[in-house]
Amino acid sequence: MRVLLVWPAAGRLTSISVRYERYARGFRALGCDPVTVCLPAAAEGYDEPVAVAPDESALRDPDFYRALGADAAVVVTWLGLPDVVAALKAAGLWVVSLADSDGRVGVRAHPGATFARAVGQHPAWGTKLRAARYWATLFVGGPGEQDRPVLASAAAADRVVVCSPGAVAHLRRFFDSYRRPDLGEKVVSVPYPTDECHLTGPVPAARADRVVAIGRWEDPQKAAGVLARAAARHRAARGQTEVLVFGPNGGRWFGPGGQSDRVAYMGVRPPEEIAAALRTSRALVLPSRWESGPIVLSEALAAGCSVVGTHAVPAVVSACAEGPFGTVARTGSAAGLATAIRDEMAAWDRGERDPTAIAAHWRPRFDPAAVCRALLAGCPAGVPA
Repeated sequence: MRVLLVWPAAGRLTSISVRYERYARGFRALGCDPVTVCLPAAAEGYDEPVAVAPDESALRDPDFYRALGADAAVVVTWLGLPDVVAALKAAGLWVVSLADSDGRVGVRAHPGATFARAVGQHPAWGTKLRAARYWATLFVGGPGEQDRPVLASAAAADRVVVCSPGAVAHLRRFFDSYRRPDLGEKVVSVPYPTDECHLTGPVPAARADRVVAIGRWEDPQKAAGVLARAAARHRAARGQTEVLVFGPNGGRWFGPGGQSDRVAYMGVRPPEEIAAALRTSRALVLPSRWESGPIVLSEALAAGCSVVGTHAVPAVVSACAEGPFGTVARTGSAAGLATAIRDEMAAWDRGERDPTAIAAHWRPRFDPAAVCRALLAGCPAGVPA
């Protein structure tokens, strides 16, 4: 069967976080014929087979998709783009909508989370205030216009995919708030595929007393300041724990003269170096204020690391609920995160974390072929064995 992997934005496929080439490899491993559909600019440097849409209007044209002779389509929608999803359906395709969302949408279904995100994404107090006023307007007046594309997109799709059971529950709550449980029944949990380099090879049992954090630290979403203060608190109480921080633009918080001198700021490093750090460390720390389904969490679990994070990230909560795989902080504050790191390191000290068991539990789930098989579950054209 032919599967279209639709990328409906202009960003280059080689630089986006949702790695389409992993889906292509996964579907190919199942015996499918994957074709990536994208705009010309997005295709630059991308090595998988591509069907180039001449312009954005083609992505909303059923005839364009119909000519490609496919059976199913997978498209990142961000819980929107109903016109693209409707065009795929009109072309006779079975459509999987990758929500790239934690499910906490709708100001009335999830008031706390949507308010925190609306305000937290802005660094300046003036824009925070304007965002808060806009959120209040939606909450009081009703968010119907804002939520309508989400409802329409889900109605047109055959499946709506989020990355964790927690996100499934959150999104179903949103649909229930509109008395659309039929849309909630379409929502399933399927993780992003992880690169094969994280799924093979030995899993060292010996682990340094070390935690790793990875992020784009200029983004308010990543809560760099919280991590810096939490690391300082933890290191003051337990000086032997090493903290490695990877990612761009972290010097303000973690570099020389930053807010914390108790971490080793590594900056941007090759993926192989980060993978090696995960394979020899105890835990990944995710201080994020929100995340749809952090790919680095999958990479860490596949490496045998546990996770420390907050209730703000459903994927962290879901992972920790499945077994001895980490600790959820009671609060999103620096004190709360520092306490969670301390508790997780104590669990390692007591022998309650097993890197081999962690990797064995999670690696099969993140395998590209397994992910793609899960995406096709229920497809009338059948799911390859």
